[in-house]
Amino acid sequence: MRRRTPPSKRAETAGERDVLHALAARERELVDFARNLVATPSPNPPGDERKVAELSRSEMARLGYSAIRTVAMEPTRPNVVGEVLGKDTGQILMFNGHIDTKPTGDISQWATGPYDPVIRDGRLHGLGSADMKGAVAAMVYAGAALAEVGATHGTLRVVLTADEENGSRFGARFLAGHPDFAADAVVVGEATGMQSPWAYIAVASRGIACFRVSVRGTQMHSSLSDQVPSVNASVKLSHVLSRMASEFRPRYPVDSRVPGGPTVNLGVTLSGGVFYGIYPGYAEFGIDVRTVPGMTHSELQADLTGFLEVLSREDPELDVTVEPVPELAWFEPSQIAPSHSLVAAAQSAARDVLGRDVPLGTMPAFTDGTHWHLAGSACIPAFGPGTLLVAHRPNECIEIAEIVAAARIYALTAMRYLGNADQS
Repeated sequence: MRRRTPPSKRAETAGERDVLHALAARERELVDFARNLVATPSPNPPGDERKVAELSRSEMARLGYSAIRTVAMEPTRPNVVGEVLGKDTGQILMFNGHIDTKPTGDISQWATGPYDPVIRDGRLHGLGSADMKGAVAAMVYAGAALAEVGATHGTLRVVLTADEENGSRFGARFLAGHPDFAADAVVVGEATGMQSPWAYIAVASRGIACFRVSVRGTQMHSSLSDQVPSVNASVKLSHVLSRMASEFRPRYPVDSRVPGGPTVNLGVTLSGGVFYGIYPGYAEFGIDVRTVPGMTHSELQADLTGFLEVLSREDPELDVTVEPVPELAWFEPSQIAPSHSLVAAAQSAARDVLGRDVPLGTMPAFTDGTHWHLAGSACIPAFGPGTLLVAHRPNECIEIAEIVAAARIYALTAMRYLGNADQS
């Protein structure tokens, strides 16, 4: 049997060794910071990142960052920015992570409290541990090691953003395109594990488009439903949902990077009726479509409208409409050339830290990478510790070893990209 040739390891420079030693010396501090981030609530909605932003800003100040500032569209929605200045002006590399989380959901389903950062069996438990406060801690400490050693070129900018979990209006969308936050390249630290950690480096991510489907019927006293002509909006909605689930397929261009195409998620929100005794005159459900490169909002909406028009012709009693959801109507997919020097830097850093090659792939979710991509930065839309399988659900957790590895990978990625950025 032919044995697989192990991946070749790049020889570390003296500066890289010093940075890795600096990280090793601060490993306990890194883990404590990740725990403190998890222990600081920032659910979105409702959305208020002030406490977690202040914690992050204080830690960056303690660790020697330069030009630390808080930037906010509204006082309750702060973003935190800090920089590590190199030996020369050079290129600017951004590390980006969001500091908000999804809401807790049903507390009774959590084995430990969502804001109780328990470490058990080598894993940090708690809301946001994998999505993505573990990665935020790793990015902050990667920058701190570079600041301590002073071995890099150019500028590393760490940008911790608000509101990613609800459309990014107060976060990356607000900052992207502003000249003060322009960067040559960006790494977004979203989790890229699936069944196992570090499954891929994302060179593309799917986008997202959200719609609301509304069905109207006859609101009246429910005791009369068998006495006078009436239309039950909730029942009609159930028929629409069933037909869409079995038959609706949007148009999309085939892309080898996204072999499964787009995903249509029906009923992500669902409501109908008013109360007992009232015949339901209105019902609605939400759709989120995870889009692939080449899809357009106009074509997708036309596909939805056309499908519902067919249902309406089949059922004259059906009064159904579809409209985009404000603030979540359309976020494009993002992509970076696989040959870009940032991708090469991330690949070599991951190989040296993990001892194996990490393949290139596609992030199935939308990330803030889209906003940086549209602003003109070359952007890896996702590369980070944790797995998507535990995100957005009770009992979220992440291996401590993944957070530690992430800090090392990010530090080496920054040094190698900023030292070779002119090769992109």
